[in-house]
Amino acid sequence: MPPARAAEVVSSNIVGYEKVTLVPGFNFVAPQFTAVGGGDLDLQSIKLDVPDDEVSGADNIQILDDGGATVAQYYWYPAAAIAGAEHSGWLDEDTGSLAMVTLANGLSVLVDSADDATVTVAGEVSTNVSETVSVAGFNFVGNSTPVPINIQDIQIDVSDDEVSGADNIQILDDGGATIAQYFWYPAAAMGTAKSGWLDEDTGTLADVELAPGQGVLLDASDAGIKITVPSALSAD
Repeated sequence: MPPARAAEVVSSNIVGYEKVTLVPGFNFVAPQFTAVGGGDLDLQSIKLDVPDDEVSGADNIQILDDGGATVAQYYWYPAAAIAGAEHSGWLDEDTGSLAMVTLANGLSVLVDSADDATVTVAGEVSTNVSETVSVAGFNFVGNSTPVPINIQDIQIDVSDDEVSGADNIQILDDGGATIAQYFWYPAAAMGTAKSGWLDEDTGTLADVELAPGQGVLLDASDAGIKITVPSALSAD
């Protein structure tokens, strides 16, 4: 089972929170909210639920580049170990204080958990679809709605209807290995009414559920491709 699949979302209003269950190892988490009052979500809005206030030296959150390499890594520390902090959080080891990082809606992060745990994400439910523009290579996206969606709800806007053989969505296990991969195909190649993510075993559109908060890799062949995830308030 892919990591970070189990999630409880509490809110049918504008402000709420989600709880995402982690497994030991890599977990892709897609925050479902924007900041309260608008704007990008702060990294510290993703809180690790741990039973004690010890420095584990292991639990960390990672931001990756388009090649899948870690470009930033922040470790979970208790408030007593962070300069000027009133609560536990993700430490910027360069400054010794809480990391000041924002995350665009629809993007996911990699949470490397040492144990079975949960993270709680709090913020404001977005009333708009999530639209991001791809880089060439890995893009970290996910289900930023408070309900399950189908993989086909994640759409990409390509300039032509050719089979590129490149654009694909990958689902990873807790070791970071790809366990499922679906390629973008035009409708004409599948005999369907719309283009989408092909299950190559069946030759038809993949029927895969993404849990609230579940993140995936979208490997784009080009930069500048629009990636759309449905609005949290309009998802079926």
